[in-house]
Amino acid sequence: MDEIIIRLARAIASRPRLRILSCLAQHDETTPTALTQKLHLPLNALSGHLRLLMAVGLIRGRRSGARCHYAFRSAYGEQTLSGAMSRWLNRLLRTSEGAQVGPSRNRPALHTVVFEAATAFTDLRRLQILRHLDRHVEATAEECISQLGMSAPAVSRHMAKLSRRGFVVAEHKGRGVWAFRAASKPKSAVHGSMREIVRRAWQKR
Repeated sequence: MDEIIIRLARAIASRPRLRILSCLAQHDETTPTALTQKLHLPLNALSGHLRLLMAVGLIRGRRSGARCHYAFRSAYGEQTLSGAMSRWLNRLLRTSEGAQVGPSRNRPALHTVVFEAATAFTDLRRLQILRHLDRHVEATAEECISQLGMSAPAVSRHMAKLSRRGFVVAEHKGRGVWAFRAASKPKSAVHGSMREIVRRAWQKR
């Protein structure tokens, strides 16, 4: 399951692919030629992105004669990780409400928020940390080092990245001891939704 999560997250954590997904979200089906015209991407680069998005189950393609048509629908059921992520991301990118991220007028662009949230799940060690914190109220850096088999620099680096993305909260306990716990409030609705989809996938294992 972790390998599938990582492949999906890496597919999403790409600004060109997010542009492609946003365009697909506005149409029932469309062709690569139409996408190249709208996105100004070379056809060979676009084809590579489409193949990857199909491989992870975020989109579906079909051939009609000499033409290929792509739709923002997963080939898998909605109870699968790919199906759930595809359905949520399609709805997010399609609706005008999805562009309204954050409380202020200086909202970061939606693609930036999705990109940032996805990068939390692109490394196996970060997934191990998140799953460990799901199972414990909190954990010290030393506990993560011993129980997860990570080096101190790796724990520090990945905890820092997860903290910046709002998935982990760090607390200084004194005498150089830091404790970490899963954040109770997500950084944004996007971060919260992606975290919940991953969490449900783990629970189904």
